[in-house]
Amino acid sequence: MNDETIYKVALTTSILGIVGIIIISGQLYPQEYHITDINRGMLDKQVSIHGVVEEIKKSKTSDTYFLELADETGKIDVVVFHQTVEDYEKYNLKISELIKRRIRIMGTVTEHDGHLEIILTDSKSVKLIA
Repeated sequence: MNDETIYKVALTTSILGIVGIIIISGQLYPQEYHITDINRGMLDKQVSIHGVVEEIKKSKTSDTYFLELADETGKIDVVVFHQTVEDYEKYNLKISELIKRRIRIMGTVTEHDGHLEIILTDSKSVKLIA
């Protein structure tokens, strides 16, 4: 095998690999968990959970929202920062309309004042289920 043949094989393999990664990356989601499965060992980990929004609170000092999300195993707060709220509302959707709705979210597990919570990744990380 000469250098030109090796080069062509390497280039073709590289291009196919990059195309494959691009195609697959759009289909990858963080692992889905039940709320009680979320623990301190998962801090800074991306997770996906689904449940019903039982309560929505707005911060007194900022435009941050806190969604209380519940599934059959427990409850957890989901933090939605100002920029994410603005992006969500660009699509004529309101955070307040999520109350009593079943949703799937993707976010990062964090801890605040000794309580675990999930910070929503972005506005596209909320999917209405019902």
